[in-house]
Amino acid sequence: MIPFPQNRAAQWGLLIGLVGVFWGLFALLRFPAAPLLGGMAAGIVAATAAGVTLRNPRPVYVLAQGAAGVFIATSLTPGIYADMLAHLPLVLLVTVLTVAVSFATGWALNRWAGVSADAAVFGSLPGMSGAMVIIAHERGIDSRIVALMQYCRLAFVIVAATLVSKLLPEGTSDILPPGDDGPGSLVLTLALIGLSLASARLKWMPAGGMLVPMGLGAVIEGFGLARLSVPPMVVDATFIVIGLEVGLLFTRQMVGHALRLLPVVLGANVVMVICGGIIAAGLSLILGLDAATAFLSTAPGGIETMTLIAVAIHANVSIVLAFQTVRLFAVVLCGPTILQILLRRLPWRKDGPVGRISQEQR
Repeated sequence: MIPFPQNRAAQWGLLIGLVGVFWGLFALLRFPAAPLLGGMAAGIVAATAAGVTLRNPRPVYVLAQGAAGVFIATSLTPGIYADMLAHLPLVLLVTVLTVAVSFATGWALNRWAGVSADAAVFGSLPGMSGAMVIIAHERGIDSRIVALMQYCRLAFVIVAATLVSKLLPEGTSDILPPGDDGPGSLVLTLALIGLSLASARLKWMPAGGMLVPMGLGAVIEGFGLARLSVPPMVVDATFIVIGLEVGLLFTRQMVGHALRLLPVVLGANVVMVICGGIIAAGLSLILGLDAATAFLSTAPGGIETMTLIAVAIHANVSIVLAFQTVRLFAVVLCGPTILQILLRRLPWRKDGPVGRISQEQR
């Protein structure tokens, strides 16, 4: 374990240095999204070190979401909405299958690992990890267990997606257009990124900090109103911040609290990724997609990370975004309601102690 200094400024300095080391290592290994993996790895090392409580400042993370949204929008074509509508039945089917695998994984964790039913399912649901943790906490579920399951899966899926992307041939989509580097384009791009600070406050819209700038950027690009241009340095910083956001959540307290669950959680992650790969294989055969696009469309990871990886490896971003967006809204908006129905109808293990907290702990 790397010893971290006690001074907060020095901790940030060491963390930034670790980001550079891991980034360089992953770049040498030719991993896609090397800044993302570098930030995540550095964050995990820092978060599990003694005396370190670093977190991304909230405005910085929201701005990174906005930058990710605008960056993704620069790769979208006007046909994204046509793609979503043309494949809507298949999009809904894949969403149902992916969510069904998640519920089945949660049920298995409850029956065989002793995790309480609600914590097991909330920890297994793919989509927006932060939203699942918040909803679980508000319902009196041990959010530490849910967070452990969610962020372990997110980290695992990011690594799996980059490994699979490295093994599979790159997608056939065009490389991002160069865009207009003039001052007007840059000002418009920065304005859309800044809008994320306001759109992130929209409680009714999951991932509003990313989706609103992305949606507006897609309209601007799609209708030819202007060209957007995200500077490469901003793109790299976006990858790093999002990676750090995942890595810094792996605190020693959280991991220590549920250390005995780690083998089970990792096993569940493997099962979910394999099932996602099977669904992706069917999707590839039906739509004739390249393997990388199909895998990223069904992978149970965060929408921003999957679409950023899709951009990095030249996969079909509009297809990935269509499948990931529909699933995101389905999970966040409908997941808790479906859970309540299933809790009443399926044979759950009633004595699962892990994941329940007492009234005094709430």
